[in-house]
Amino acid sequence: MAAALRLQSGAVVLGVNTYHFLGGPCGEISALSNRAATRPDDSIIAVAAVYGPTGDVLPPCGKCRQILLDIAPTIRCVVRDANGLTAVPVRDLLPHAFDWRAAEQPQRLYMWEGYEDSIRDGSKRQTIRVDDPFRPGEARIVFEKDSGDVVEIPADIASVNTAARAALTEQDAQHDGFTDLAELHAALDQHYPGLGPEDPIDIVSFTLHTDK
Repeated sequence: MAAALRLQSGAVVLGVNTYHFLGGPCGEISALSNRAATRPDDSIIAVAAVYGPTGDVLPPCGKCRQILLDIAPTIRCVVRDANGLTAVPVRDLLPHAFDWRAAEQPQRLYMWEGYEDSIRDGSKRQTIRVDDPFRPGEARIVFEKDSGDVVEIPADIASVNTAARAALTEQDAQHDGFTDLAELHAALDQHYPGLGPEDPIDIVSFTLHTDK
């Protein structure tokens, strides 16, 4: 695990978990030590930790949460929820408990329940995401339904391409399950108010395991 601290001055301080058979400090603790050695009077605004083998952002463990809370309960921790990456004050983070097993679990791609039929029948094989990073590899498509049921479909993320919103094409709209580009842009305006034509979006394509 590696970690980065964003300080009040705008500086970024890094740290890495130097794990060995006796154990070792977490990436966040290493970053805190580096900050104490180099910028002790520069207050901490936010922290993010990344799992090296995949590049996934993971929440801090319980020990790190307590240490960060002891330093300042307003420090914001970058975590992932159903809508992508978000920054949560460490005082609010206890519900997002660290689970070491999560590091090796498939990615979870949350979808509106209304898309389930079009995903199952193959007419939707793509989704547009903003500030919700994914990588090629194994995934679960997750539908959290109004009824309270949760449905998961095993899948693989085939590709992730970043582009400006203005570069989207009619073909992108069709792969996303929309009739035309205008309908896709209307949906983006609904889900991401204020998204401009030059703002970056990720085009995430996927296949279901049943397709193989």
